[in-house]
Amino acid sequence: MNAPDAPPGAGTASGRAHALPLRLLLRFADPVFEQRFVRHYVAYYFRFAQASLVLGLVLVIGDYLVDLVVHHGGGANLLRLTLAVPVLLAGLGYSLQPRWRRHWQPVMAGFIVSAALCLFLMLVRLDAEGGAGLTSWVGVLNFTFLQFYCFVVLGVQFRHALVSGLLILAAFEYALWQHAGLPEPEAAYGTYHVLTVFVLAAGIGWWREYVLRREFMARAALDDSRAAAELRAQLLAHYDEITGLPNRRLFGELAVAALERARRTGTGCAVLHAQIDRFGSVTDVYGRGQGDAVLNVVAQRVRTTIRGGDLAAVGTAGDESGVVARLGDNAFSVLVTDLDSQQRASAVAQRLQAVIGQAIEVDGAPPAQPLLLSASVGIAMFPGDAQDVAGLMRCAELAARAARAAGGAQHAFFDAELNARSRARALLEAELRQALEAGQFVLHYQPKVDVRSGRIVGAEALVRWQHPGRGLVEPGRFIPLAEEIGLILALTEQVLQAACSSLRRWADAGRRPLPLSVNLPASSLADRRLPGRLGELMRAHGLAPSSLVLELTETMLMHDVDAAIEVLGELKARGFGLSLDDFGTGYSSLSHLKRLPMSELKIDRAFVTDVAQGGPDAALAVAIITLGKELGLQVVAEGVETPAQSAFLKARGCTLQQGYLFSRPLPREDFERLLDEGCGPRVAHASAA
Repeated sequence: MNAPDAPPGAGTASGRAHALPLRLLLRFADPVFEQRFVRHYVAYYFRFAQASLVLGLVLVIGDYLVDLVVHHGGGANLLRLTLAVPVLLAGLGYSLQPRWRRHWQPVMAGFIVSAALCLFLMLVRLDAEGGAGLTSWVGVLNFTFLQFYCFVVLGVQFRHALVSGLLILAAFEYALWQHAGLPEPEAAYGTYHVLTVFVLAAGIGWWREYVLRREFMARAALDDSRAAAELRAQLLAHYDEITGLPNRRLFGELAVAALERARRTGTGCAVLHAQIDRFGSVTDVYGRGQGDAVLNVVAQRVRTTIRGGDLAAVGTAGDESGVVARLGDNAFSVLVTDLDSQQRASAVAQRLQAVIGQAIEVDGAPPAQPLLLSASVGIAMFPGDAQDVAGLMRCAELAARAARAAGGAQHAFFDAELNARSRARALLEAELRQALEAGQFVLHYQPKVDVRSGRIVGAEALVRWQHPGRGLVEPGRFIPLAEEIGLILALTEQVLQAACSSLRRWADAGRRPLPLSVNLPASSLADRRLPGRLGELMRAHGLAPSSLVLELTETMLMHDVDAAIEVLGELKARGFGLSLDDFGTGYSSLSHLKRLPMSELKIDRAFVTDVAQGGPDAALAVAIITLGKELGLQVVAEGVETPAQSAFLKARGCTLQQGYLFSRPLPREDFERLLDEGCGPRVAHASAA
């Protein structure tokens, strides 16, 4: 389906204002614009013209009745009635035919002037019959009505009545000087009178039409700008602004007709959803403008590569823009019709992947390093996977998501297992939103132990979901989903509130101060207001910032190192503790590490599991301990589960440890009992080992 054409003359009326000269015979230089003016003129003054014809009928019949009473009728009087009335009636009948109105102006002028000439002819015949037509008071009255009526027509329809008006003027002059036999002073006076009315009517008509045309240009400019705005709104409502492809709304409308046709004929259809892998890195590196240019190139290649036979025949066959749509920042969809097997849909998907994978030259990139993209394509079949457009699009998007999760650069078909997973995910998402509103998230606390003394010197707050039906849900099942659907910040806010409430509770109970660690998501550092909000939270609970340790992974810090350093610097200046979690599993460099204002370094459990056996894990753990000490950081080993692991780390100088060897994460009440004991039996036993 092609974009709708712009309205005629849209956006050009102001430019055509210069094409309207101050000349006698006015006409726009552009014939299309002239036709628009004529249509406007006809629509505006059409009823006036019909009223003029009716007025002419009244005048003719009135003149006939007056002559009949005064002069008792005559051949000329009856002839005037029988000639003028049919002419005016014909004009009135012509005006009632919509198909004939295209030439309305000149035809109407001709009808009116013809009626006037008939009246004039009758006046001459009255004189010939001895009725003293022009010399009697009735003739003078008729003469005055004639010139007034004809010249009013001239004033209304200047350009179309000018020639006929000149003919009537010549007839009047002939009657005054030749036919009526008037003395020269009276003929001259009559000539002055007629010429004055003619010049006045012509001047009024010329100026009136000129003003009408100027007014029409202003109105046309306003109408054209409104039409252009409506057209743009329609395009934005149905088409993607960057690529010109149909958007989701128009794609759905076009697909409905194709599916209905497939349902009647019993043929198959498919919706293919192609999602460009890791396209966000393109905009991160080259900027949004270049990212849009890349999308436009991909869109045009997809349109020209998909064969017309693969596309839904909407409007005209092979109308590619009607079935290739852009549905998101990095996603395209194609509707394929007349399918007889999955093999053909797979072939179309492969062509899509091939064209998207072609090299693209990007401004700002080295010529020797063109941009190479890949795409994950999901395929939903009709009628097997879904019966409507919305269902097919949803199934195709889920299949594309599964293909991307499997590594990308491949295509996948929708199946029952994928449907079950999508339903489970949708249910979990809905329950997650309800859980946030109902306050179903609780904190469990895992102690940090100084193995030299066996004392608890800190703790980490770990969120758990206390589901009313599923029981206690581990964070690995809902944290990634919360990040994906944009609920992680609201969840983090609840975690921080609960952590501060626990710190306040412990302080009010007289327990010794204990730093509490809380994990922050990557999106938190994107908010420059984070330090201020955390400061307000601590003041609201009457806590010192040093009682809260903020744990961040090195991977999340690398998204925007400079911005992260700025926010972390302000947090540290306010007194908050900063811990670098899961160290060694990300991709940070040592140059970045020395710039980060951290106070604590945590060894990831991946290096702790086999540390007692020596080998690479032991060497890496020792290197991390040494690096942390040299940088003046407090080093904590997490995931310690055996006495051997604890002893190895203690011998290498890592005395702060956390893991199941000492305690699992505990609910608040159990953790408080552990604190009240000073150190639990398990903690003391581990430290003595």
